[in-house]
Amino acid sequence: MKLLEHDNHEWNNFCAGNRTSFKVIYENYFNSLFLYGLRFTDNHEVIKDIIQNLFFKLWENRKSLQDIKHPRSYLHRALRNLLLNSQRDSKQYLHEPIDEEHYSFQLDLPIESTIIREEERLEIHKQLKDAFRHLTPKQKEMLYLKYVKQLSFEEIAEILEISIKGTYKLHQRAIQSLRAQLGQIGNSLFSLIVLYFQIVK
Repeated sequence: MKLLEHDNHEWNNFCAGNRTSFKVIYENYFNSLFLYGLRFTDNHEVIKDIIQNLFFKLWENRKSLQDIKHPRSYLHRALRNLLLNSQRDSKQYLHEPIDEEHYSFQLDLPIESTIIREEERLEIHKQLKDAFRHLTPKQKEMLYLKYVKQLSFEEIAEILEISIKGTYKLHQRAIQSLRAQLGQIGNSLFSLIVLYFQIVK
């Protein structure tokens, strides 16, 4: 992402009312936010509308955002909250609490055929899908943020609104669950998962 090294500078300018910096933030973060939104819903229009609403609120409240230290994690957390509120307001979730066990977070795991032979690809993909079914939505989200978005534990804690210690525990439990489900070949498959997450952005 182009903005990472200069996001605090652009953010401060945006908070001061600089429309050019606001445009830079929007353009550099839109794709990342959109891809993150796809993990909660496959409705592209809903995601776009929510992102537009997010940035509208950002501009309206820019003067109160000067103390934000991590713009990237702040934006992802804000989008996450708006998406969960949207799920909560939908009929599907009308009578269900939105918590670690009751929200939708999809984590697709396609495997590049250049990494392993085609006949192995389908079997490994099946085993990975089966293993990930045993993870909670928040554990899947943790792995996505850590290995796809490559965020720090501090940033992930801010997005998920839990303590840094809680983030480490969530990560540890997710990895332990995967290893338990993958059995004797868990170590090799875990390495493949890490490699895959490092390749896919």
